[in-house]
Amino acid sequence: MNQMSIPGLRLPPVVVISLVDSHDRRAYITQQLKQAGVPFKFFDAERISEYPSTYDAESRLKIYANHLTLGEVGCYDSHYRIWQDLARSNDDIWCVLEDDIELKADFAQRLASALDVSVHWGIMRLKDEGSAGRWKVGELPGGGVLHDHRKQPGGTQGYLIRRDAALALLEYGRRMIHPVDDMLNRNWEHGVRMISISPDIVVHRNDDLGTTIAGRQKAKRTISQKLRREFHMGRDSFNRHVDVWRRRLFAGGR
Repeated sequence: MNQMSIPGLRLPPVVVISLVDSHDRRAYITQQLKQAGVPFKFFDAERISEYPSTYDAESRLKIYANHLTLGEVGCYDSHYRIWQDLARSNDDIWCVLEDDIELKADFAQRLASALDVSVHWGIMRLKDEGSAGRWKVGELPGGGVLHDHRKQPGGTQGYLIRRDAALALLEYGRRMIHPVDDMLNRNWEHGVRMISISPDIVVHRNDDLGTTIAGRQKAKRTISQKLRREFHMGRDSFNRHVDVWRRRLFAGGR
């Protein structure tokens, strides 16, 4: 996709992930983006009926003793294929949105201003809901703050992604083990610099619009499985904190 523009604003290409038959969601997000004057394209997500060859069931069960749901697999697949499209394009930055969001009134203006920040980043989330231990790393031209985090924001409802970050994530995420938002947040492993915009410019409306991802049933784990899961979670927590210290001291990351 070529970079799009509306009068007075320079905007990145915008891709909206949506199932073809999600008519209400498509109508709702289309109305909002048209009202905001933001051109976009739908990415037609697919309902996954079986686990793909890229799903690493052995590693998933070894760590968590349960499977990803097929809905989580479908969500992962959609984002991964968008990153592939970005990597094959001549663009530097795309904006990826899911279809169950509400745009803030100044969405277009602040999205445009995000292209001009001086802070180095690979992924810029458009909301920081679910984050913890944040610290300021910059400002948006025209208003707004950029944060890095000890605990990254949850979800993949809206973010900007650079082509070099997409290439790094395509390599890192070839084997599917974690839900896509958890995979993104393992930045101590993939090295992509992630920041967020505050105040949020998108709001997640999943509860109002209904989820398209079936929930996972609570796993019945043996004692050894519980201990193994706690070990992996503890190791992740330690590595995450070490990476935070590194970023705060040396402004590292891709």
